[in-house]
Amino acid sequence: MSHQRDAFGGVTRRALLAAGIFGFGFSGLIDVLVLHLVLQWHHLVSGLYPQTTMAGLRTNMLADGLFSITMVVIMGIGGGLLWRAERRAASPLPVRPIAGSAVVGLGTFDLYDVLVDHVLLGLHQPLSRGGRYNPHWIVVSLLIIGAGLYVYRTGSSEGRETPSENV
Repeated sequence: MSHQRDAFGGVTRRALLAAGIFGFGFSGLIDVLVLHLVLQWHHLVSGLYPQTTMAGLRTNMLADGLFSITMVVIMGIGGGLLWRAERRAASPLPVRPIAGSAVVGLGTFDLYDVLVDHVLLGLHQPLSRGGRYNPHWIVVSLLIIGAGLYVYRTGSSEGRETPSENV
């Protein structure tokens, strides 16, 4: 077990996956709350049901609400798995690899959203601009994933020093 912890920057693969799941759900929840509900740039299924009619807007709001609940459940699963991994660990899990994994999960949701929801399924487009922002959002998503990997890698040796190395 300790070899598995050392191989992943002092954390288990399960803890890293849990943090990534939490980040994925968190990003989806922020997306729906800010872009769909507060700014109203688009809704989850506005590419299928026009938001210009009352029936279409109701359908979109229902889809946004169900999506919000789903993202809260995904965050809860990730948080629960991470809590469980922390409870099983002999020492506290290092923060940077966990935070980096969560940021990778966040960027992964954004990349999934643009590639699957926008491009493949056509569920919605930001600002109803016919996909004009999709290439930009792909780049932003990849930058977020890269930032998460950077945070993970720069913290991967955290907690691995021996007392003699501190002298």
